[in-house]
Amino acid sequence: MKHVFTITILLLSLCAFAQKKPGLDTMVKDTAVGTFLVRVSYAAQIPITDYADRFGFTNHIGGSLGYKTRSNWIFSLGGHYVFGNKVVGKDSLLSGMTNSSNLIIGNSGEQAYVDISQQGYLINFEVGKIFPWVAPNPNSGFMFTLSGGFMENWIRYNAEGDNVPQLLGDYHKGYDRLTNGIFIQEFIGYHYQGNTRLLNFYGGFEFTQGFTGNRRSYDIPSMSVKNEKYTDILFGFKIGWMMPFYKRNQNEYYTN
Repeated sequence: MKHVFTITILLLSLCAFAQKKPGLDTMVKDTAVGTFLVRVSYAAQIPITDYADRFGFTNHIGGSLGYKTRSNWIFSLGGHYVFGNKVVGKDSLLSGMTNSSNLIIGNSGEQAYVDISQQGYLINFEVGKIFPWVAPNPNSGFMFTLSGGFMENWIRYNAEGDNVPQLLGDYHKGYDRLTNGIFIQEFIGYHYQGNTRLLNFYGGFEFTQGFTGNRRSYDIPSMSVKNEKYTDILFGFKIGWMMPFYKRNQNEYYTN
C-alpha cells in the first residue's frame, strides 16, 4: 500500500509538469478559478464509542475527484481504504481452533500462523467551502466540508500458506464480523492551492460518525447470533496532496 501511494504521487507530479502552460500561474494568483481537482490523502483516526470496542488506531488512505467552483465551493466523490493492526480481543477470536498447547494446527500438521487485522473501505460524496482568509491567493484558505456515504469494515485473517481450512471460502464469514452502514463526516482545515502547479495540499481535522450494524447471521468465536447496531465515531488528522486541472479562458486559448 505504501508503494501504491508513492507511485500515485509520482504520476500526479508528472501530470503537473505535462500540463504546465504560460499565463495560468498569474491567473491563479489573482483570480478565483474553477478547476477539477484530483486528490490523494491519508488520515490517522482514533476510534471512540462502539468502534473502539472492536478496533484500535485506524488508517484511511485514498483519493477523490472533485471540482472547485469560482465561488470556492468544492464538490467531490471519493473512496478510502481502511486498515489497522489492532483488533480488540484478537487473542480469543480463534481460541476454538487451538489445541491443549494453545496452538493452531494447520493442514500440514504443523503450527499455523494467522495474522489478524482490521480492513474496510469508505465511499463518500463531499460538499465544502473555501474561505480565502490568510491566503496567498483567492483559491486558498480555510476549508470546511461535510460529506456522507457508505462504510464497511471486517476482521481479516491471513493464514500463512492458507493452511487453516476453517478460514477459507465461506467459512471465514463466521469469523470476520462484517459491519457496514451509512456515515457522515466533517472536516475543518486549510486548503492551499499554490500559485504554481506543484505545491497544492490540504490538511486539518476530520470527524466521522457511522451508523452501522453486524451483517453476519452467526458469529463462531462467541457462538452466538450477532445483530447489534453500532454508533461508530472516529476523529483524527487528515493530510492530502492535490493536482488541479485548469481550463484556459477563451482569450488565452486563441492568443497562444
